[in-house]
Amino acid sequence: MEFSNEAKSLLIQMGWQASRKIPIADLKLPYSDYPSTIIDFLQEYGDIEGYCEKQDYTEVVNELILYPELGESELTGDNTYPYYQSIIGRKLYPLGLYLPDGYYVCCDAEGRVYKIGEYCFYVGKNLYEGIENILFMNTLLSLQLDEDTGKWWNMDAQYVELP
Repeated sequence: MEFSNEAKSLLIQMGWQASRKIPIADLKLPYSDYPSTIIDFLQEYGDIEGYCEKQDYTEVVNELILYPELGESELTGDNTYPYYQSIIGRKLYPLGLYLPDGYYVCCDAEGRVYKIGEYCFYVGKNLYEGIENILFMNTLLSLQLDEDTGKWWNMDAQYVELP
């Protein structure tokens, strides 16, 4: 899998270049059990930050930071990660941040990508689709978690299965 040419163009502006290989130690992964596919992705695309595509309907330009380091306090107790992991029933691996909305970007072991914060959104079935959807604010296919039921609903307010 890989990104579209449009996404690669944005990633280049953020500091990415082909054949990049960030040392694992530099990524400061908060868990020791990251799946190898996620580590490989972060070694190529991690440690970059920059602006997402500007949208015509707003003056706000969102920023994506692909850097997984988080403190122990963020991953334990009553914080965002443990809360959503308990509802979803999956461990969530930090990938970075989405600003200014203040969402964490993370994925599960299968590579599904989520934005978690005030709400929880599923944004893509794999690392490439999820990050690309964030870069282009492609929210039409996003699903939002119903925190009371643990089910996912689409933009038509219908419950659907997580892909």
